[in-house]
Amino acid sequence: MGNACLSQSLCSKQQLLLTNKLEMAKTMDELQRRTVKVNTLMTPTKEQQQKQSEQKQQKGGEAAENWAKQNDGGQNAKGNAKDGEGTIGGEMSMRDKEIIARCWRKRIATDRCDFFHKTMLRCIEASPKLNEIIACGRYCYRDLTKWPKLNRICQAQFKFYERLIYELNMDERRMGDQCTRLGKTHAEYAQFGLKPHFLDIYQQSLIALISKMEFADDNEREETINAFGRLIRFIVEAMIEGYGQRVTELRTERRGSGETTEEKGKSDDELKSDRNELQNIP
Repeated sequence: MGNACLSQSLCSKQQLLLTNKLEMAKTMDELQRRTVKVNTLMTPTKEQQQKQSEQKQQKGGEAAENWAKQNDGGQNAKGNAKDGEGTIGGEMSMRDKEIIARCWRKRIATDRCDFFHKTMLRCIEASPKLNEIIACGRYCYRDLTKWPKLNRICQAQFKFYERLIYELNMDERRMGDQCTRLGKTHAEYAQFGLKPHFLDIYQQSLIALISKMEFADDNEREETINAFGRLIRFIVEAMIEGYGQRVTELRTERRGSGETTEEKGKSDDELKSDRNELQNIP
């Protein structure tokens, strides 16, 4: 009787142990299947990642090209302002300002401290003459922030934009004053070859970099490009206005004290051509 009870107890334990092992095996198998499923869904291969990156770059490039076509590379805003269709560079809405402030805070100020370094590098690559004018010297591709003269210029740009966005709240009147003043400063370098068309190159380079940023979807990308497009057009046109004012002042001052060697060699037609360039670009 005792042996029978003991045997029955051992059988029950063995059955329980076997049942537990089967349950554990099922659980492990289920976990493995889930892991494979998660890895398949969430972790794309290197080829897939490269393809996704190329697609994003293509979309960004297309968005920037569309912006340039719609705005003639940024050159038609001035004509619109003349026709009474808005302020310099096109009127900025509250929505535009919100988009710009959010992009600056989330993407430029935190993740892209070299944003203006890359913008200037694109400008110099598009027009090597600019490198001669600002005398930046040789490139330092591995770390753009180690390029001393360029670094100072780009840090100043960063602070300037941050002031426009947060301190002046992108108020057109106050921004216009600051940008016109900056344009007058640029005019001091006109004698070294700094021309207004460099601002057009700068405008296109900045928009191209904006278009290559990571966005939630194509709609956010397009909205951000258009918002920054209106801001940069406003800045560029106000700077050109200030540049033209200061160039005129400098010529008047020089003629009052006798023409410079540079201006003695210029005919009236050439001087008129310079003034026309200021009016037409960008």
